[in-house]
Formats: sequence, structure tokens, C-alpha cells
Amino acid sequence: MDSVQAKKDKPTVLYVDDEQQNLVSFRAGFRKVYKVLIANSGDEALEILKEESDNISVVISDQRMPKMTGVELFEQVRGLYPDIMRIVLTGYSDVQDIINAISKGEVYRYITKPWNRDELMVTIDNAIEAYSLKVENRRLFSSLQEANEHLEEKVKKRTKALQRQNEELIELDGEKNHLIGIVAHDLKSPLSQIDGLIELMKFDMETFSSEQKEYVDLIQLSIKKQEELISQILDLNALDSKASNLNLKVHDLSSLVKDAAERFELTAEKKKIKLEVSVEENQFAKVDETYFGQILQNLISNAVKFSEEDKKIYISIQPDEDSYQVHVKDEGPGLNENDKKKLFGRFQKLSARPTGGEHSTGLGLSIVKKMVEDMEGKVWCESEVDKGADFIVSFKQETEA
Repeated sequence: MDSVQAKKDKPTVLYVDDEQQNLVSFRAGFRKVYKVLIANSGDEALEILKEESDNISVVISDQRMPKMTGVELFEQVRGLYPDIMRIVLTGYSDVQDIINAISKGEVYRYITKPWNRDELMVTIDNAIEAYSLKVENRRLFSSLQEANEHLEEKVKKRTKALQRQNEELIELDGEKNHLIGIVAHDLKSPLSQIDGLIELMKFDMETFSSEQKEYVDLIQLSIKKQEELISQILDLNALDSKASNLNLKVHDLSSLVKDAAERFELTAEKKKIKLEVSVEENQFAKVDETYFGQILQNLISNAVKFSEEDKKIYISIQPDEDSYQVHVKDEGPGLNENDKKKLFGRFQKLSARPTGGEHSTGLGLSIVKKMVEDMEGKVWCESEVDKGADFIVSFKQETEA
């Protein structure tokens, strides 16, 4: 059984020579090591190759033969069966022609006659190894190509599926935003009607007991909180659905900051909080005036809500390389690491609580972040527990419009 397998595994060598004696001699010398096929002309060799090319590793040919020389044969073999290794046997007078053939890639090696069996066997073995490497490389390349094509096809299918899912999500998100808008608008109307009725009831307040008056105030406070929540939900909905049109223009940030701070002076005074504004004129950036105003209102409002009485809030603009940074810094309780992680999320409740019982929807900072990013700015917070919070909004510097 082992001898049969060994015979089956022998590499195949085709030997070409026009002299019968040489053919017999080669077969006798190498048949135990290789499976030897023989041909007495180039034409016969090509016919054998048609049938056996998949099995033949090496073709060895005499150079001087009638009709077709060894190099001429190998020119055809190279074109038809490029992996098969080619060895030519030649006399000394033909060496230069063979060297030229080697330089053109038509011949792997040449052996001068008369050949030595051991030397020729080493050359054949090297040629067989080179053939095996070429075949294996071609197989690996083909497998890699096939795997790559398979991967590309999978990527195409996956990309199409993701595109389809993305389109569905965009459609669902649009429907969600539309529904939220309808619900929020539908809630505003009855709340306004209830508030109007309560205002009418106040004309008879003198007939109310102190407890009833307290209930009326609580109802109006609840209505105000709900209206604020609805207003912020509508703001976010407009931002998500791109319903609001940005009007980006170059503005002097100092004047916008001053205007925003002035709106909160009275609110801050009620809590004995001082707003310290430090800005210089001619600090230009491209922003939407309405968005920028809302951003500052949210940040200053938060600072007032979370500050104790007799504290200060510092509002400033500081240049930083190619940008302007707007700071709203308070002396409040600061933020712990857990608060920082969820700071700009929607409907997030932080560990700190408003100091004057003010209402917080948990949406203000998410609106700030969305508006800042829509204007291609950046927003972040620097804070430590018990050391206040510094909210920073940054926009690229611009020259005066």
C-alpha cells in the first residue's frame, strides 16, 4: 500500500530529446524518483502537455532538435503553461543563446551536456520546489480573491440593509417628531384655557379661604411648569426635525452677552445674586442671534437656579487661539463625575437641586448642546464638587462683517 502511494505521489517530469538513446537513458536514470514522460520532438511534447499539463511540474528539453529547438519549445510552453518549470540541456557552443533565453524568462536553468545525474537531480528537485511554490501561491491568491469577492458581496448586502434601516429610522423619527409636535401643541391650548379661567376666578379671590388661594397659586405654578416643559419639547422637536431655519451672521458677541445678562438681572436680584459681566467689544463670531440668545438664557438661568443667596455669577468672553470662549461660571454646588456623564442628556436630573424651589425640566442643557453644534460650535463644562460650575461655549473667531 505504501509503495502504491509513493508512486502516486511522484512528481511528473517531461523529457524531450530527438535521440532515442537519450530518452531511454533519462527514463532509466530517474524513473525511480520521478514519473517520467518522454517525447522525441517539440510537437510531441506539446501534445503530451495538452493532456498532462496539470500533472507535469518540469519540462526538460535538449536545445538542438530538428524543426523546433528547446528554447522555441519553451517560448510556447511559457505562454500556455506559465507555472511549469523549464530546463534546457545544451552543448557549450549554445550557452550564450541559453543565457539570453534565461534573461527573457523562458528558461529556469540550463545544464551542459553531458549531464551529471546527481547535479541534474538537484536542479530538477529545485525546479519542482519552485513549481510547487508557484502553484501554491496561485492557489492562495485565487482563494484570497474569492474570499475578497465574497466579503465585498457581504459588505454590499450589509450596506444596503443598513441604508434601508437608516431610511426607515429617518422616516420613523420624522413621524415621531410630527406626533410630538401635534401632542405638544394640543396640550398648550387647554393649559392656556385653564390659566385664563383661573385668572377670572381671581376676581372673586376675596371670597376664597386662605387654603383655596393656596390651591389656586399651586395650580398656576403647575401650569407654568407644564408650559415651560412643552415649550422646551417643541424647541427640541424643531431642532431635531430641522424645522427652524438658522440665520448665521457675524455678530459682536459682547453685545449679545450683555443683552442676555440684562434680562436676568431682576431674577438674580430676587435671590441676592450678582451678575458680573466682563466682555470687550469687537469679539466677532458667526452665530444665529436667536439661538445664541437662547443658549445664554439657558446657561444663566441654570446658574441662577443652582446658586445660593449672596453668590456671584461670572459671565465673560475669553479669546483662545482662533476661537472665542463664552463662560458662564457660578459658585454653586458643582458637579460630581456621575453628573458630568449625563450633563447634556435629555430629561436628566442631576444630584444638585435648585436652591429657590425653581422648576427644572431636564431639557435645557440638551437644547444648548444641540443649538451650539448646529452652529458648528463646542460646549462643555468644567466643574468640581463644592467649587461651582463653569459652562463654556466656543465659536470660531471671525473678522468684522
